[in-house]
Amino acid sequence: MTTRLLVRDALVLDATTAPARRDVLIEGTRVAAVREPSATIEPDPQVIETTVIDGRDKLMIPGLVNAHTHSPLNVLKGTGDVLSHPAFMWLNQADTAHRSADEIRLSALLGCIEHLRNGTTAVVDHFPEQGFASSDVDAVVDAYEIAGLRALVALRVFDEPYSDIDPPGGLPAAVTANNPLTPPPLDESLDLIDDAIARHDHGADGRIRVCPAPSNPSRCSDALLEAVRDLSLKYDTSVHMHLLETRIQAEIAQARYGTTMVAHLDRLGLVTDRLSCAHTIWIGDDDIARMAAGGAIAVHNPESNLKLGAGIAPVARMLAAGMRVALGSDGASTNDNLDMHEVMRLAVMLQRPGEPDRRRWPNAADALTMATLSGAAVLRVGGLGRIAPGAPADFVLHDLTTPFWTPLNDPLAQLVFGGSGTTVDTVVVAGRVLMEAGRITAFDPEPVLREARDVVKRLRARNFALHGLAAEIAAALP
Repeated sequence: MTTRLLVRDALVLDATTAPARRDVLIEGTRVAAVREPSATIEPDPQVIETTVIDGRDKLMIPGLVNAHTHSPLNVLKGTGDVLSHPAFMWLNQADTAHRSADEIRLSALLGCIEHLRNGTTAVVDHFPEQGFASSDVDAVVDAYEIAGLRALVALRVFDEPYSDIDPPGGLPAAVTANNPLTPPPLDESLDLIDDAIARHDHGADGRIRVCPAPSNPSRCSDALLEAVRDLSLKYDTSVHMHLLETRIQAEIAQARYGTTMVAHLDRLGLVTDRLSCAHTIWIGDDDIARMAAGGAIAVHNPESNLKLGAGIAPVARMLAAGMRVALGSDGASTNDNLDMHEVMRLAVMLQRPGEPDRRRWPNAADALTMATLSGAAVLRVGGLGRIAPGAPADFVLHDLTTPFWTPLNDPLAQLVFGGSGTTVDTVVVAGRVLMEAGRITAFDPEPVLREARDVVKRLRARNFALHGLAAEIAAALP
């Protein structure tokens, strides 16, 4: 016996179909039917009850996918400005090191509140900032279990130094002796990934998955990258990483391998449809073609890239080459929010000033595709990002009676170029209602918000010495 959820007479919009009035029937965790509006509900002896949501004043869209974020940074909004990428990275270490399991869970849950209120139903959490223990993974997975979001916990591993963020002349001696970015042994990292996948990965149809996620290939040996490739094949999961966020990372690859970083990854057999790469800014047309041919996905993080001055990813060229591009907020310390509506808007607008041919401009449909279907491809969840029979029942209802949606001229254009989380009314993930009438029902946000108010103060007191070292490094950087 099961229950059903029926959204009646909603205006349905996804990246594959034009807006239309539809009844959408959910059975269990998936969409069972999308049909013309009807006043009748067919009886089914296998159904205990049918819950009906009146969709007449609602716009139904697939839940947005934040395909690159960092839950440890959810508490760090407003903690830095006018910082270079290396200075920001060292400040992050000072603000995220030595956390307890409760603090890890708290930071992830705080992000879940923001994700839900902004209509994001799935996240790729590149976690954590430093080396980790099994208990750290347990804590972040627990947060997504509590909140009900769909999540890919991408375990961030490295076995070589973060040489791309060293100041001129190298690290101060005090940092070398107490460096939170000291690489853990390779075997230890691989064992942790294997254990985490075995204990927490729910398989291809699961709501929570775990995958190996190199921090950045310039911080990883070939042995680690090859092991990551093999783990992804063994467990049929994704590979996620930072890639070519800064110019120096491209220079390191050329000096180290005598070729580009993408070409080197291709040599190792990593440029496949399992691979997703955050940022992917400093990339040429040959490597764009290489990634497109392999099915690899770039994850564009426009707000973070702009705030750090890292550059602008060539998204228009990527799309023209047939490459898939997903979207992410990156961490809250470089974005200062987790609102995927802002990311959609900026992702397409940024590509226009430098492109005189308007036919090559990414448009609103491209933005919704990047924020739903392409993000779904990063998670490797079939059907996700659509509202269609058989698809996972992950969707959002916007309130069309609000001033923003009045008058309703073009739902797609208004969603992409002016939409925000302020009109999100209902959020459903895997058939479960997580937010209703603008109120989160999956868990109580208030204790999370209360506890989070002083967490940065506590962390900075605990990591006082590391903060001083981070400031010393920042002062030595250009």
